[in-house]
Amino acid sequence: MDYLDAPDPATLPTARPFIGRTVVMFVDPQVADAPTLASDLLFMRRLGVRPLVVHEASDASTGSHLVGMLNRVGGEAVRIDGTSAGTLIVASDDAGNPTVRTVNAQLMELLLDQGYIPVFAAEGAAITGVPVNVDGAEAARALAAATHAVRLLLPAKRGGVPCAQTGIIEELTSSEALELASAGTLADELCRELTAAALGVRAGVDAAQLLDLSGQHAAIIEMLTSRHVGTQVVSNIVLSR
Repeated sequence: MDYLDAPDPATLPTARPFIGRTVVMFVDPQVADAPTLASDLLFMRRLGVRPLVVHEASDASTGSHLVGMLNRVGGEAVRIDGTSAGTLIVASDDAGNPTVRTVNAQLMELLLDQGYIPVFAAEGAAITGVPVNVDGAEAARALAAATHAVRLLLPAKRGGVPCAQTGIIEELTSSEALELASAGTLADELCRELTAAALGVRAGVDAAQLLDLSGQHAAIIEMLTSRHVGTQVVSNIVLSR
């Protein structure tokens, strides 16, 4: 299939819940270099899905690289950060770490409504107006909640949350995810992303997914097939397993 030519959504029943909705994706440099990422994001946009990409503010080259790739293949990508229009207001938590306190999603909604693909550097503004870097997963969580995203996609180097018995845990409730993240058995980076997934779902995101986003067409497999990829985090109400 040519992923630059999006088919009629009516021919893709599994994609229907995503049409007109926002998908927030947090990418690292490895994911940004994935050969199918740009075409997958453009496919989403042409299908009627609204992708919003987040990267660490310290990885400025990642944002530039991704915007360049998207615009070369016919996308309309825009670099932006949380200091623009006060999109992210940042304060310190009890441990002194920067955390998002408020989100002004109006600029994001405007860009998404007009068909642009925002490539968002995880930087916000303190109350004083000083720019402050924010953890990328935290910024993605906040934006996903504020835009009522249908999915929050987070990269996991092992393809999801590892499980000794089956390799990867397929599904967790937000409570299970927070409990596992606080248990001290996972790598710090995975704990941050699992926590962001759980809190995003609790704030209204339909579901969050931890997966290997550098894999071929990984970002759109869930829309085109009935199977989940990686570890899915859902609300505490699980109707079926």
